[in-house]
Amino acid sequence: MREIDGVLRDWGEVASKGVVKAKKGRNIAGGAYVKPASKRNISATAARQKLIATVRKAPEVMVKISGGGKDMRSIKAHMDYISRNGEVEIEDEQGRIHQGKEEVRDVRDDWKGAGIPYENGKRREAFNIVLSMPPGTDRTAVKDAARAFASELFSNHQYVFAAHDDEKHPHVHLAVKAVDLDGVRLNPRKADLQHWRETFAEKLREQGIEANATPRQLRGVVKKADKQAVRHINKEHGKGRRKEPARVTESQRKAVELEAKTGRKHINPAQDNISARRKQVQHDFGTVARALVAGGREDQQLALEIVQFIKQMPPVKTRHMEQVEALQRTTDQGGKGIERGQVKTKAQEQQGQNRDTGPER
Repeated sequence: MREIDGVLRDWGEVASKGVVKAKKGRNIAGGAYVKPASKRNISATAARQKLIATVRKAPEVMVKISGGGKDMRSIKAHMDYISRNGEVEIEDEQGRIHQGKEEVRDVRDDWKGAGIPYENGKRREAFNIVLSMPPGTDRTAVKDAARAFASELFSNHQYVFAAHDDEKHPHVHLAVKAVDLDGVRLNPRKADLQHWRETFAEKLREQGIEANATPRQLRGVVKKADKQAVRHINKEHGKGRRKEPARVTESQRKAVELEAKTGRKHINPAQDNISARRKQVQHDFGTVARALVAGGREDQQLALEIVQFIKQMPPVKTRHMEQVEALQRTTDQGGKGIERGQVKTKAQEQQGQNRDTGPER
């Protein structure tokens, strides 16, 4: 039993922290990077719960930074957006509710100071964060979890948040002032984002909502969704409002067509790392499964579920590889190939379900 607990704790550390290490940087003028708060010494019980949630494919939370204002003008514009010009209530860090254009303007005015210019700012003065869950999740629970999330992580910052009910995915927009009350500037890294996901999932579970926050590699996901700016440009192009799709999309299209027509393989420098990560993930799962086999009936059942989970992992294919295969199939069937801005496969259409961070194409 002690051996099983040790293996579970080791796996839980990897599952909670992910494969990305925090890089040192500066978030205080003249000061050093402050590591994100982390859960130390994850218990075997917590690791087991995360393992069960992972292999049984519990809903994954989505936490992303969608942008941020560099001056009061852009901060005001974002507050107008999340409040739907005052029609949707926004809540601040003190639990005060604001609704209506005048009250939103008052909140904006309360953020003034700390050297934030009215316009033409040079650095990010606010972080716009989106917290989301899959369709069908209780919207009140998502909002309550977001409130607890913000209170724990940004207790020394000014912030406001608003829940939107106009899309299938229940989601909350959170705007956080970059400089806290002590003058420390928020400077989130990938490790911080994973910690944010873990915290949001925890707050959802406290609301009785099944939620998980694992690194995508742990779930066998190779790719991530396009950046928001790229999606926006391509969407505008699809509606005829832009002459060209995003540059990265156009570049991908050309590379796909070149390989499909000539057979000349596109070299992806990250391919070896992607394959190595998959092998490591499978090895770690295998280690846990072998340890559980020596336990009781429930442990043995969980070991079988782990084996099935590994078998069901999608193949290690990059977005480029999938697009080449899709184009070749279309060509074999007499199709015309890929139109500009339309390099999309079935797997990509399902990418909205990928609620993690970090690109690998």
